[in-house]
Amino acid sequence: MLSLMNYLHELLLRFKKNKGLWFTTITTLAVFGIVIAMYIIMTMTSNVSEKVYQSMAKDYRIKVTTLFDSKELEFKKMISVIEENKPLLAQIEQNQEQEILVSQKAINDSFGKKGINNYKVSFYSVANNKEIFRSSIISVIKSKNTIYGLEVMSDGVFNTYLQPLIKDGNVYGVIEVKESIHNYRKIFESLNDEYVFLLDKKMLSLISIDAKNGRYRDMINDYTVEQTFYDTKFTAMIKDIEKDEFKQMIHENYVISGIYYRTYKMITDINGATIGMVMLGEIIDKEDGFVNLADNMTKTVTTVALGLVISIMLFMF
Repeated sequence: MLSLMNYLHELLLRFKKNKGLWFTTITTLAVFGIVIAMYIIMTMTSNVSEKVYQSMAKDYRIKVTTLFDSKELEFKKMISVIEENKPLLAQIEQNQEQEILVSQKAINDSFGKKGINNYKVSFYSVANNKEIFRSSIISVIKSKNTIYGLEVMSDGVFNTYLQPLIKDGNVYGVIEVKESIHNYRKIFESLNDEYVFLLDKKMLSLISIDAKNGRYRDMINDYTVEQTFYDTKFTAMIKDIEKDEFKQMIHENYVISGIYYRTYKMITDINGATIGMVMLGEIIDKEDGFVNLADNMTKTVTTVALGLVISIMLFMF
């Protein structure tokens, strides 16, 4: 050990005597240290940005989930009020078709007068042999349980709540409250966020010809959009996303493409089948947006680091 220390001491003395070699060695070590420090700083800021973007994706998904949960509660409250209407329940039980239609229109009109134009209420009588019920209504009748979730219907995609009406253990009717999935764009717009629902093309077969004729436009991969509801640049630029970028979004939960940060949430219907996706995001230079904040943070840290490096190198020389 002592001999090793002596050897190192002698080596150090030789270096100091050879000024050129000493200076070159110190400079090389200093530059190498600065490069390592810069790499660490850049890696740290990159990791922080990645975590911010992942956190944003998670936050957007939570917003969508929270929205659907709150809608379920709203629909349930609306139906609980309707169930207090005893004459209406009697009409449904006795299958008084004309009276049911009149009551249905009156309720929807009353919602419209109160500015609630996004909901539509419908009533179904089990005794009505003329109407062919869709599978979800049949399921409610057979199970005697409520059903809530998204459905692709002949006139579009709707968030629906189906409540069975039961008397003496038997279902005599069903109350339906539904709302178009496209209405939720307004909620996200109020938060200064972007929202668009992309329908899987294989679901178009469930929509009537009249409802889809000229209204749907192909987007990226196997997705289409009901363009009458979306006139935003965010939607228009979806077609410009490169396939590799789209794959990155699916794999990493987000992508920064063009002027937008984009993330998504896959959407399933009441049967658990995937019917499309909601694409969400924000413009990257949004003043109070997290993307802008993360970018500014990275630029600030990088600028400070470069300033520090320049200062050290000037001091060395």
